[in-house]
Amino acid sequence: MLEQMHKHMKWIMWTIVILVTVTFLFFGIYPSTTSGNTVAKVDGYVITAEEFNQVYRNMYENYRQILKDQFTDSFAQTIKRQALQELIQNRLLVQEAERRGFKIGDEELQGHIMQMAAFSNQGRFDQRIYERTLQNVNIPLAVFEANQREFLLRQKLERLIEDSVAVTDAELAAAYSTRNPKAKPGEFEKNKETFSQSYMGEKRREAVDAYVKGLMGKATIKVNERVVGS
Repeated sequence: MLEQMHKHMKWIMWTIVILVTVTFLFFGIYPSTTSGNTVAKVDGYVITAEEFNQVYRNMYENYRQILKDQFTDSFAQTIKRQALQELIQNRLLVQEAERRGFKIGDEELQGHIMQMAAFSNQGRFDQRIYERTLQNVNIPLAVFEANQREFLLRQKLERLIEDSVAVTDAELAAAYSTRNPKAKPGEFEKNKETFSQSYMGEKRREAVDAYVKGLMGKATIKVNERVVGS
């Protein structure tokens, strides 16, 4: 089983990156309060059990659908850690975007929401569907829109980091050769565009991860192990 998971791990991880983004984008993260159990504090910002459980449940279902029979109880515990890590990372990126002075105007927010397929009717934004959808999942409009502002702030910072990544043709060719040692002459040029997109995607993700690691090194983070579990 482990061999099979390692074989497909890159595909799984990229799929999960997308699913985690969707979790934050569509399900929202409720504003933190001091009520309820505190899962963690990030520079004084409280991550509550409510928002932790919300992200964990969504990630749990996403992983379970991908891994199917390979999904285990021990893996579910690993997801708990990943859910908390995502919440901490999200908070650090939002805080840094705010520190840098990034802002999301009302028009930008409105345009972003109006482009969401979940709220469209025959390709056009429908206010009634928007309100009804959020009502059905028990998310107030103000809460959802505040969450979307944070999502866009994080996205702006991540794009700034990703745009700083540059890869030379020599590096690209070397990476292709390393990953495809049996490649025949001419294969790199033939597959260059597709490989470049994939490789750049990886390098950009690594750049964001390294940036977050730096933020974590400067932040004061306290985790309630009793709530998260061992």
